[in-house]
Amino acid sequence: MAFYAISYQYNGVPSETYNLKISGIESSGESSSMGSTPMDIITQKIFRRPTPYLLGVTPSEVLTFDIEVTSPDEIDAETYQLIQKWMFSSRKYHPLLIFQPDMASVYFNCIFNNPKTIRIGNVIVGFTATVVCDSPFAYEWEKDINYTYTSPTVNSNVLFYNSSDDNEAYIYPKFIITMNNFGGFVSITNSDDSGRVFSFTGLSPSEIITMNNDLQTISSSTGLRRLSNFNKNFMRLVPGKNNLNIQGNIANIKMTTQFLAKKIG
Repeated sequence: MAFYAISYQYNGVPSETYNLKISGIESSGESSSMGSTPMDIITQKIFRRPTPYLLGVTPSEVLTFDIEVTSPDEIDAETYQLIQKWMFSSRKYHPLLIFQPDMASVYFNCIFNNPKTIRIGNVIVGFTATVVCDSPFAYEWEKDINYTYTSPTVNSNVLFYNSSDDNEAYIYPKFIITMNNFGGFVSITNSDDSGRVFSFTGLSPSEIITMNNDLQTISSSTGLRRLSNFNKNFMRLVPGKNNLNIQGNIANIKMTTQFLAKKIG
């Protein structure tokens, strides 16, 4: 994967901290890289049927690419040790940001693997490594959308567009739902998800419901367990258009969309 940026950030630490830059640009100006992860095409062949049945298609592996970073100055022993700890000692995935304009809204969740030290003579000047991501995609940063209402009972239609490049996956948003002074119910119907209804009933005035629809966790500002008030249809957003009808005794809904998959070449 080729970048024209020279600066990056990993696990919250900018590369300038250790005077490192992305390097290794081909002298010809031409390079090739994996444009997308390969797909496993699952088929079943039937006797005397020339065309096999297509059972499904799924990404076969996570996104990986090689990277080279170098310093214009000698990397001394102390700095070498600090870089090793920062980039190559992690036991879990961390965000990698590449600072160029067309990648400002995305990051790779990754681990640096197979590091090698670059030396000129006996002087250490940089490293090469393989970036191993946790999925076939890069991600967009989380985005918050607020829907605020003043009427005692809400009946509102909103459009949300799921622009994820994963055309087969749902997005499960996070919610913070604040009831108005009357309390009561809240429901969200997604007409583009076969009319699927997400709803709570019997909520208290000014109660705040916090939930993660991906992890399927629910908490209430009242301290009460509200699973029995919920219809168990955790909110999900289909790829493309989502026409949502919001009803209930609601003061505000904060919806946080997360992990929009993006294919970055």
